[in-house]
Amino acid sequence: MSDRPIAPPPGWYPAKGDPPGTHRYWDGEGWQGEPRPVPGLAADDTFPLAGLPRRAGARLIDVVIWTVVGLVVGAGSLPSGGLAVIVLGLLIVAYEASMVGLRGGTAGKLVLGLAVANDDGSEATPVTGLRRALPLVALTVLSFVPFLWILTVVIVPLLALAGVLMIYADDRRQTPWDKVGRTLVVVR
Repeated sequence: MSDRPIAPPPGWYPAKGDPPGTHRYWDGEGWQGEPRPVPGLAADDTFPLAGLPRRAGARLIDVVIWTVVGLVVGAGSLPSGGLAVIVLGLLIVAYEASMVGLRGGTAGKLVLGLAVANDDGSEATPVTGLRRALPLVALTVLSFVPFLWILTVVIVPLLALAGVLMIYADDRRQTPWDKVGRTLVVVR
């Protein structure tokens, strides 16, 4: 087995050491040309990637929104337990997917001046929002399966920790949600 890391497929990526808001073409073996502005981010195409403090603050705002919705769903006419979990999960997925797809970010991100963009630099679409919400769908389904719901108690904190570490370790500051959604979170 080779010790050589697997190279990403050809495409446009931010290159280590290049200015924020730029990318270069990777031909599968090496970088080609000079850094170019990432299209679709703004008129000046130089939005920096968002760091942990603002992203954590944005997520905290969103969790407060989810909690309020959860309390309303739980206190409503729905029976407690499974149906409430499914409804709440679907509401969270709808919120995340629609806000990212239609507004460019969740309420928390928008309040703190952040936006979600596709990792090629283009603006987020409803499909982007759905891709980014897929882990939430999986966790919601997992939490409803008897005897597997306990895994969510382990998985959610591990994903949160992985996200924090990845913001510092990943050159594109992509969390697990960004990797699945093929997105970047930028400062507007």
